[in-house]
Amino acid sequence: GHLIRATSMFEELCLKSFPPLLYWWFINNFLDPHAWFEARSKFTLSAAVWSGVGHVIGLGDRHSENILVDTTTGDCVHVDFDCIFDKGLNLPRPEVVPFRLTQNMVDVFGPTGTEGMYSGGLKTAMTTLRDNRDTLLSVLEPFLKDPVIDWKRHRAQQNNEAKNKTSNTNNAPSGSKHHEIVEAKRSIKVIDERLKGVYNLRNPNHRKIRRKDGTNSVDQHDEMSHILPLSVEGQVNKMIQEATSSENLLQ
Repeated sequence: GHLIRATSMFEELCLKSFPPLLYWWFINNFLDPHAWFEARSKFTLSAAVWSGVGHVIGLGDRHSENILVDTTTGDCVHVDFDCIFDKGLNLPRPEVVPFRLTQNMVDVFGPTGTEGMYSGGLKTAMTTLRDNRDTLLSVLEPFLKDPVIDWKRHRAQQNNEAKNKTSNTNNAPSGSKHHEIVEAKRSIKVIDERLKGVYNLRNPNHRKIRRKDGTNSVDQHDEMSHILPLSVEGQVNKMIQEATSSENLLQ
């Protein structure tokens, strides 16, 4: 009931009070029709590639200061990669979208919206990532031994604090290191599963996620969808449905 009311307020108040404007920026910035079409196409395709890569590596904290637009070409450019490897899932208000795909962005894509060029680009990106799974994992695995492993330290500290309350042992440093290694391996495993087509298997918030099927939004009660690998088309469709669901965006 609460989510339904919140969704209604989001769609009736927020979206209508702040209509998409990025589309008009492209028209005003690229006055020549050919230049405008090229810029819009580049934005659409680059956004699709970033969506696929961002989902696979668990890139979060995507807001208007971290998603930029190249004013000369129209390309979508992401910056600030501190919130990576699903760190956003452990925030006080967890991020429940696979990537950022707001109404403002979709409006730029043109009449076809998320279909056509965007979905085609996302399918190509996911196909390329999945076909090169071993190469990508070999690049990411060194993170296991790199200081950048601190992206999971806050959870390790929480676990250690809980243990220290019930134990007087002096093994907190080694315990913290152990948890960092466990979390790093877990994150690599999640990436591996996503590259195989397994979707949201380890997302602790998957019961909060809604998927938009046509005009309806439905709960993801089918546990098999979190275990069985999907085709590239199925994976892409599911990601887009969840990324554009009003119930997810308002959270």
